[in-house]
Amino acid sequence: MAKTIRKNVLLALAYYEHRMHLGASHFAREANWILDTRMAHYGTVPPDWRGDGILTYALPDREDLTRYLRKSRVPIVTLSADLQSIATASVVLDNFAIGRIAGEHLIERGLTNLAFFKCTDYADIREREAGFAAAVDDADLEYSRIDWHAVSSEKPRAKMLPWLVRQLKKLPGPLGVMAQSDHRAYTLENACEEAELSVPVDVAIVGVDNDEYTCDFARTPITSVDSNRQELAYRGASLLNQLMQGNEPPEGPIVVPPAGLVVRQSSDVLAIENANVAKALAFIWQNFRQPIGVEDIVAATNESRCGLYDVFQKHVGRTMRQELERKRIEYAQQLLLSTSDKVSQVAHQCGFGSGEQFCRVFAKVIGCTPSKYRQLKGNENC
Repeated sequence: MAKTIRKNVLLALAYYEHRMHLGASHFAREANWILDTRMAHYGTVPPDWRGDGILTYALPDREDLTRYLRKSRVPIVTLSADLQSIATASVVLDNFAIGRIAGEHLIERGLTNLAFFKCTDYADIREREAGFAAAVDDADLEYSRIDWHAVSSEKPRAKMLPWLVRQLKKLPGPLGVMAQSDHRAYTLENACEEAELSVPVDVAIVGVDNDEYTCDFARTPITSVDSNRQELAYRGASLLNQLMQGNEPPEGPIVVPPAGLVVRQSSDVLAIENANVAKALAFIWQNFRQPIGVEDIVAATNESRCGLYDVFQKHVGRTMRQELERKRIEYAQQLLLSTSDKVSQVAHQCGFGSGEQFCRVFAKVIGCTPSKYRQLKGNENC
């Protein structure tokens, strides 16, 4: 019986991206490939690689990689819209949809002062800005461009952080900003800290890629559009497999839609003109996991309990207690589905005084017990 020859594939990433590594690895396991991932560790193409195909995320400023790809005589699939100098098959993110999702989210939060923060001028980033601009235009609004790329191109010695601080101080607030990526959103948060601007009350921020290692551990956890990079690499690997079998490439790029939006604290705000309501809402959202009550919320403002009760319900559409319970239950749902913690532990983490109180409020809001909700994975019919 003839021996099956395994395909030898190079994963050539311009920078390490763990979700693309994971997506490519999943397909490689299914297809029984030899997958060379050494470039993920050393940043350069392995000089001894000889194989059958290349799956790459290449960028114009990595001339060493583009030169290597140009000389290669094997099928290549690129995972970026920016490699136009080489005729390759491509699978790309739907960057326009990514930008639109971010813009719509900020607008839904009531923000009318909007901005797009860009640091590069790649085709992917231009498409994200175009989608963001479309959402802003649909809402009959305008936005500002915080364009570090243009500044750094003209003034190579300029320092990003002080420049960014100055830009943020110039723009009217409350401000909603889409950053081109999660790590740029992280930089934006640092600039807000330097500018003494509160996130999300003064500046609400949305990033791109939903990199949990960046978003979850930021000073204020970062809301992000899940661009679907793992699926991007998986589908890119699948296309490469077809090309290595002698099939013709598709006429145009295969487009992978985003997986959705993951809301975290950096945009968890409503734009409210009443200062005391804004303070009360910010206090609830920042402290709901603590054992706080309505008296604590009132104390964070300059308003009386009766006065705040009426104006809060007018602007938010819920009482302070209802908003506190809503935030706690929303967080509880996340914990129930993402951890194996006991119901009593979840109750404590969400600020409830006891497991009994938690179960009572949860059943009132959701319509079933926390245990039943976890069992049914959040089925709407629970």
